Amino acid sequence: MFEIIEDIETKIIGLQSQITNRKSFERFNFSYESDNQYKIFVLTLELEKWEALLNLLVQYQKKRCIPITRKSKDFEKTIQLQLKDVPGTIRRETCSSMIEYMKQLEWEIENRNGILLEGSGN
Repeated sequence: MFEIIEDIETKIIGLQSQITNRKSFERFNFSYESDNQYKIFVLTLELEKWEALLNLLVQYQKKRCIPITRKSKDFEKTIQLQLKDVPGTIRRETCSSMIEYMKQLEWEIENRNGILLEGSGN
């Protein structure tokens, strides 16, 4: 994830410098103004797309890349207490927190070049 973000940041810096160079061409008479303006427009659109992608990746990274601690014993205690309280039922809060925790673990496995087999959890 970090490598992708660094590559996109490098691409954004390159596009920004291209736009700056194109804008400096306007001072010289040898370049056609309409052609130069069009290229600046195209580069600006490309820059906006890369910046939007970077923002999305950073937002996703902040959501997923948090320290993971062992929670299996906590979940086990919670489930045992809830089963004693009302036999055969587990609260929705417990299920949703377990699912969120599993998503974080899957993210860490993928991040460390692990292999997750889709649909093999049956």
